[in-house]
Amino acid sequence: MSTDVAQSEGWYQVRLTLPWVVPGAPGVQDAINIAVAEVGRRADASAVRSANISVQDVACPSCSWEMEAVLCTHGYAMVVLDITVVIEASSVDESTTLVKRELGSRMKDIPLTVVDSIPVDDIEDSSVSFAELGLPAGNRQETTEPSTSSNIHKSGS
Repeated sequence: MSTDVAQSEGWYQVRLTLPWVVPGAPGVQDAINIAVAEVGRRADASAVRSANISVQDVACPSCSWEMEAVLCTHGYAMVVLDITVVIEASSVDESTTLVKRELGSRMKDIPLTVVDSIPVDDIEDSSVSFAELGLPAGNRQETTEPSTSSNIHKSGS
């Protein structure tokens, strides 16, 4: 590998959405737990540095009430998951291609839809400390440093 390519490599955060079918789920929460565990197990076996998995929220078109995107029927459930992974690549396009290749090979016949991809260095640390929750917005201290590895869940290597 040339040194020019190695120097241009960086970490990218890629967010995807995917449906996961859970056969034999006795209830909604069980279906969510099974789907998150199964996708997490497969993501840990890939070359991604970390994975953050959550259930996608959808809003009711009439009342705007937000709820988890889970459909549970007799014997089957479908859970729509948001998965955010961090992977090393040389560009945004390459990061999405690598993530789809890494996760797609472990999730056969599952449509992986890329929502966005951004360099990790461009991510703002928007966390607010618990001590600042009661303060008016003008009195809070804003952080301008990029997020550090402490905010990223390290998967087993």
